[in-house]
Formats: sequence, C-alpha cells, structure tokens
Amino acid sequence: MLISEAQLNDKNFFKEIEEKSRDFIDYDQFREAYDLAKLLEQSLDQAKDFKDRNYELYHLYEDIIIKMKWVGLPIMTENMAEDYFQNHLAKIFKISWYTFDNLWRKLEAILLSIMVFSERDKFKKRLAQALLNNQEKITSNKIITNNQEKQPTIANWMQDYISNLGTGKINKLARTQYLINGKNIKNLTEEERKKIKTLFDLYEKLKLSSLTLEGVEEEIPVDDPGHEGVIKGGVFEPYKEPKTLRPVAEKPESPKGGLDETVELQKMLAQYPAGSLERKAVEEELRKLELGNKK
Repeated sequence: MLISEAQLNDKNFFKEIEEKSRDFIDYDQFREAYDLAKLLEQSLDQAKDFKDRNYELYHLYEDIIIKMKWVGLPIMTENMAEDYFQNHLAKIFKISWYTFDNLWRKLEAILLSIMVFSERDKFKKRLAQALLNNQEKITSNKIITNNQEKQPTIANWMQDYISNLGTGKINKLARTQYLINGKNIKNLTEEERKKIKTLFDLYEKLKLSSLTLEGVEEEIPVDDPGHEGVIKGGVFEPYKEPKTLRPVAEKPESPKGGLDETVELQKMLAQYPAGSLERKAVEEELRKLELGNKK
C-alpha cells in the first residue's frame, strides 16, 4: 500500500522514516532498505506535483531513497547499478560504514548472478565508464588536470588519475606516490583522500577481467596435497589448520615478492613526520603489502 500525500507531508511521519532508514543502514538490512526506497519512490510519483509544492521535503526523501538503494545494491538490476555509479556514487560517503570492501562485496552479488564471464566483463566496463562520466563533485576545491582548472567531479578526478598513471596495469609504487604527492592530492583533507582512494580502488577492481584468476569473483578451490585452500582475487589462501595440529614454534616465512616495494615504501615513510596525512597513506600501503606477503 502506497503512502498518502498527507503522510508524506507529516513531520512526525518523516522522522519515523528517517529513524527506520538509519536502522536499515546500521544493521545492513539490504532487502528492507530496498523495499523502503521503492515504496517512497512510488508514493512520491503518485503525489502529483509534490516536488514543486514541497521542494525541500522532496529532496530529503530523495536523499533517503538513494541511500536505501545503495544499501540494497545486491538487489539492483544492472541498468540501475550503472545509473547509480554514474549519477549517485557520491552519496555512498553519507553511509558511515560504506568502505570500498563493503561496496565491492555488495556489487559482487550482482556480478555473481551474471553466469557468462564475458558478459560480466562487459558490465564491469560499463560501470568503469559510468565513473568516467560521473559529474558529481567529490571534493571541495577545484583541481588542475591537463593544465586546466576543473571542477572536482568524479569524472575530472578520474581524468587526473588516468593522465598520471595510464589505463593499463599500474605500478603500485607509482600509484602510492601519486596518492601522496600528486599536485591535486596535497590540498585534500584526510576525509577527501579516503573518498578518492575508494574511487580509484573501485576503478582498478573493475578493470580486472573475470576471465583471469586475479579478477574472477568466485573462490577457486585448491585440493592438492599440502596446498589445500582457495584462490581468491588471484591470491592463494590456505585453509587454517586447527591450533592443536600446529607445531609449538614456527619459523616465519620469507616475504613472497614485493620486497623492493617494501624497501621503497619504508624510505618514503622516513620522509614524513608522525601523524601527517602522507605518512598515514604510506603506512596503509605498507600494511596492505605485509598482509599480501603473509598470504
């Protein structure tokens, strides 16, 4: 049953909707969130000229609808997801727990429903293109890219990223240097840096083909003697043995690659004072590299 216009106009009713939407976000109730978004959307469409007569209230409801649909991302159609990546991506940062990992986990639900990997890749490319077309502002100050001053939109940030690092497989060290010393990056707040890093992480993930071990969304089981586990994101993850079966003392494994990168990052770390945004960024990249080496 649709919500009446009288209810939509009622301040107490709006507060109830706000509280309900916060609960759906806090407990990640994606089905309930998506259903609420649909109900509000249909009810607003039924109330003729509601937007013209209640402009501010309409946009408050619209803000709730967009956030509820992001929570309900696993239920979105491909076309809707593409639309949201192009027109509403900035809204995810209004959801406190919406990190890159959470965003990708939800998007994977749609990707896994596409059984043909070549079709899955086409969808990924459409989403990547949606980022390149997105005209939402994601940071505060204007940026300089290709020697031109531009608005800090997602599209323009993507242009700056690509002009510095290219569209192919990127060098991790060069990417870290860009995220720390890029001429546009230096003027950002810590919160803004997190936003654009999420954006770039998303773009890089979408570039990976599902036809490769690195890009496939499914976990690939490995059952070779002495090597039992799964390959996830191109990385082998052994099954954890029960603690009782582990030896009393274990010799630490040597790092699996990435040694040169670690050394370079450690050198970079020494250049920045404790507590600085730059040092935090390098420390984060070092942690990621160390986690990768432990796998």
